[in-house]
Amino acid sequence: MPASALSTQHTVEQAKALAFRAVDFLVEHDVPPIPLSYGVAYEYLSGGSPELCRTLDEYLHSGRQIDAFLLRDLHERHLAVDRSTPLRGVGNDLQQLLGDLTHDIEEAGRGAEEFGQALDSTLGHLAGDRDTQSLRDIASGMLVATQQARQRNHHLQQRLQITLAESEKLKVELERHRREALIDPLTGLWNRRALDHELDELMAVEPDAPLSLLMLDVDHFKRINDTHGHALGDAVLRHVAEAIRKCLRSEDHAVRYGGEEFLVLLPRTPLLEAAQVAENIRARVASLRLRRRSDNLVLDPFTVSLGVASRRPGDTRETLLRRTDHAMYRSKGMGRNRVSLDVDQGLSPGHA
Repeated sequence: MPASALSTQHTVEQAKALAFRAVDFLVEHDVPPIPLSYGVAYEYLSGGSPELCRTLDEYLHSGRQIDAFLLRDLHERHLAVDRSTPLRGVGNDLQQLLGDLTHDIEEAGRGAEEFGQALDSTLGHLAGDRDTQSLRDIASGMLVATQQARQRNHHLQQRLQITLAESEKLKVELERHRREALIDPLTGLWNRRALDHELDELMAVEPDAPLSLLMLDVDHFKRINDTHGHALGDAVLRHVAEAIRKCLRSEDHAVRYGGEEFLVLLPRTPLLEAAQVAENIRARVASLRLRRRSDNLVLDPFTVSLGVASRRPGDTRETLLRRTDHAMYRSKGMGRNRVSLDVDQGLSPGHA
């Protein structure tokens, strides 16, 4: 956690008061006071991170549920000191690999230079010496120089093969870390960091192409967790994620946006087409029937509420996300299990 979050900016009494308030904040929102969540709450209440405070204020003012998933995401985005720690070992290995390769190339260059010097010396002797012994000495020297050059080249070839194999391993390791940094471990969908990057890129590279967002929230999800436990709640989220995937094209992207909130990025898709995708997702989720294997408990049908918005001239990532969020909460306010657009119209269940 950065220094702004530590008690060095407060007296002992102030820090103690903030600590109690942070725990009370977590208890009030039914979030276990684990160190990471506590750190975010402390930072929020101390006002040390303006961006974190602004984001959390928006959640609180919208009436959304604050949960451990959201706080972990806020910690990652605003408080984590060094996000590159998992990659440091790979970076050090890559630096060592490049250093070894540079050394081998320099050795090969020196060997080639020495061989060239030996060849020049031999040619010089050939120009002046004609007796048989001299020719034998020259030939012997040439043979030794050639053998040394061949050994150096063989060594270099072996080192390059090893380097190539090691570089492939590092490539795989870097790709694994990259994916882990962008993927939500529970659902396998993108996380918010991946969304921010992709959405910013689409808005910059394709400024005139249609671009739509869907936001959806599992209705009464807290009730599911409270009644059946978090394990079953996690199973619900995984099945919702899979239902979303089955309704998307290869170029579309699904994101776990919050605890039970998901977002879908639809490039080159106008509003009404995006609304149809949203309706397909709504209907597929509503048709899910889950049974718990341990006791054959059949979970009551559950639904999602969705909002749809398309990019308008002058939109930023924040304004587009905000309008999509408002559309989703319009669905919540209209009774849930429906799709609402970012215009003054709503789509009832079963209608496009």
